[in-house]
Amino acid sequence: MDFFWPASDAAAAVRSRFERTSWQARVVAHRPAEVTTDGSDLVVTFRYEGHPETFAVRFSLARMPEGPQTGKVCDSPDEWAEEVDWVLDEELNTRMVETAERTVADDGMVTLQWRNPSGTR
Repeated sequence: MDFFWPASDAAAAVRSRFERTSWQARVVAHRPAEVTTDGSDLVVTFRYEGHPETFAVRFSLARMPEGPQTGKVCDSPDEWAEEVDWVLDEELNTRMVETAERTVADDGMVTLQWRNPSGTR
């Protein structure tokens, strides 16, 4: 599937962002945060303190270069990755793990749903 930037570049930029920042510490999440691609989504999986489940949050690669937090056009995969970081920082620090709509897969993975300001993910 073709995206504005290659999915592997977007995933690498998000991985790099998490390595450079204290994202995990800010949200009291545990390493490792894994970043993968699944079809038209980038998937960030992580453990969260006080919860036995593994959580996932999906970001649409098809919406690139639109930033998932602001909806503004990002100039690079690094800028897009910064917006992914913003979403996770804000959502997880405001109790997303406890309050978000969720889907539980057969393997126990809990996918958390979030909405950006325009009402889409």
